[in-house]
Amino acid sequence: MKILHLALASHFTIGMLYQENQMIDCQRADGHDVTIITDRWHYEQGELVKGPEEDTIMDNGARLIRLELDRILCSELWTEKIQKSHKVKGLIEEIQPDTILFHGMCGYEIMTAAEYCSKHEDCLLFMDCHEDYSDSARTFLSKTFYKVIHGHYISKAMPQVDKVLYIGADMKKWMNDLYVIPDEKQEFLAPGGTIYTAEQQKNARLDIIKEYELPQDAIIMAHSGKLAAPKRTVELLRAFKKVPDPRMVLFIFGSIPEDMEDTIRPLIDADDRVHFMGWKVNKEIEEFLAGVDLYCQPGSQSSTFETAMCAGCANMAYPFDSYTDDNYTDCNFENYFFVETEEDIEKVFRDISANPQVLEQTKAKSFSFARLNFDYAVISRRIYTL
Repeated sequence: MKILHLALASHFTIGMLYQENQMIDCQRADGHDVTIITDRWHYEQGELVKGPEEDTIMDNGARLIRLELDRILCSELWTEKIQKSHKVKGLIEEIQPDTILFHGMCGYEIMTAAEYCSKHEDCLLFMDCHEDYSDSARTFLSKTFYKVIHGHYISKAMPQVDKVLYIGADMKKWMNDLYVIPDEKQEFLAPGGTIYTAEQQKNARLDIIKEYELPQDAIIMAHSGKLAAPKRTVELLRAFKKVPDPRMVLFIFGSIPEDMEDTIRPLIDADDRVHFMGWKVNKEIEEFLAGVDLYCQPGSQSSTFETAMCAGCANMAYPFDSYTDDNYTDCNFENYFFVETEEDIEKVFRDISANPQVLEQTKAKSFSFARLNFDYAVISRRIYTL
C-alpha cells in the first residue's frame, strides 16, 4: 500500500517521537511504501532551523520530501499561515497514494488532497487534529482567521474526507468550535508510543541506578520539554525540594528559555538530587523513561504523556479534559496522579515517599492501559481501512 503523510505545518524532524514519526516507522515495518511531504523547518538542539528543500530516503526506508511554501502576499506570516505549495499537486499525482493522512486542521493543500481523492475514489483521506486553545486560535483575530480561511479550505475538502481524527477531548472541542464537521466523520485516535517490555524496563532502571550511583530502592522521576512558564517546572522543583527523601531523584530534559534561566537554574543547583540533562532527541528520552518510575508533567500538555506510559512510567499531570475523558480513564482515575497546584505536587511526592507501593500500583495500572490503547504498532494501521 502507498501511504502519503501531508504535513506542511509539522516541522518534521528525524529522531523525534511525534505522531507522524512513529506512524511512519510502524507503517514501514508493516511493509508499506510511505512518503511524507513537509516544510523546510526542523528542530536542532530544541531550536527551529530552516533547511533546504530535499527529496531523500530516510533510514527507515520512507521517502522524505521538504518543500518551500509559496510566498503569499509577500509576507512570511501569511506564507506560514496559508501553507500552500504549488508542487504538492504534482507530487501526489506522481506518488499515486492509496491513503492520505493530512496532519493538522489547517492548510490550503487539504483541498489539493481532496481533489485527488475525488478523481481516485479508492484513495482514503484522513485529517487529524492536534490543536487546542492552549496553542491555537487564542485571540479573537486568530479564531476568526481559522474559522474563515481554514474553515473555507476544510468545507471544500470535507465531502472527500473519510475521517477527522482527534487525539483528545480538548482537540475535539477546539475543532467543533471552529469548523462544521459531521459527527459521523469524527473519531478518537489516541497518540501513542513504543511499548517497552518488563525486561527492557528492568534493564533501563538498572542502567540509571548504576550510572548515577543511586540506591536500589531509588524513586526515579523525570520531567522534559522547553521549560517555559506553562510547563510549571518552577513549581515542580520547589515542591520536590520540600520533600527531602534521599531515595528520590529528578532528571530534567530540555532547554531553559532565556527569560526562565535566572529562576530555574538556581532551583536545579540547590538540590543535588536534581540532574539537568539538557536537550535530547525524543528517542533518547523515551529510552531513558523505560527506567523511570514517575513522569512529571504538571503544566502544559505533551505527547510525552503517552510515551511515558508506554515506557512503564506512572504520570503526574494537570487534569486537562484530554486526560479525564472516557478515552483515558478505564481505571477510575487511578492511572495517574492529577495535580493543579504546587501543594498538590508536594502531596504526591510526600505520599510516594511515605508509601512507594502507591507508585508501583499506579505504574502497573498505567502500563496495562498503555498496552491496550497506546501501541503505535496498532494505532498506525487505523488509516489503512474504514
